[in-house]
Order: sequence, then structure tokens, then C-alpha cells
Amino acid sequence: MTAQEQFYMEAYMSGYTAGVEKARAQSAKPYLTVEDVMERYGGISKCKAYEIMRAVRHCCNGGKLNHDGMVLLSELEYWESIVDPKFKERL
Repeated sequence: MTAQEQFYMEAYMSGYTAGVEKARAQSAKPYLTVEDVMERYGGISKCKAYEIMRAVRHCCNGGKLNHDGMVLLSELEYWESIVDPKFKERL
């Protein structure tokens, strides 16, 4: 393999990888379900995930989705930003 072919292959793969990562980021859901919350906090129980979702909805005046099994990602991130860090470790 020549140096030019090697350069082309590396450039092609870096472009392909960047495209895949960009597509993955764009396809992210704007909401989280109970299972997503459980995964986000390291495999907590379903009851604890529902408690977190209730706290998020309480903090955000009921939430925009009006659904007890989903919260918006932006609402969860806002709630995480205002929670006292010493209590975050216990989640």
C-alpha cells in the first residue's frame, strides 16, 4: 500500500467516524423513560427512578409532557443542576 492510499484510507475512516457520531447525537431522544433514568443513574431500582421523575416534575411545575412515565431531558438536566451535590451521590 502506498503512502497516498494509506492517507486516503485514514481520511475516509475519520470522516466516516465523525459522520456516525454526528448522526448518533442527532437521533438522541428529547425525553427519558423510566428505563432511561435507571440506566442514567447506574442501574437504580424502578421505584427510585419514579421518585426522581416525580421530583423533576415537581421542580418543573408538572413538566411539559404531562405523562408519569416520561420527562424531558432538558427538565432532568435542569433538576440535576439545582440538586445539592451532597445528595447526588446517594442516587
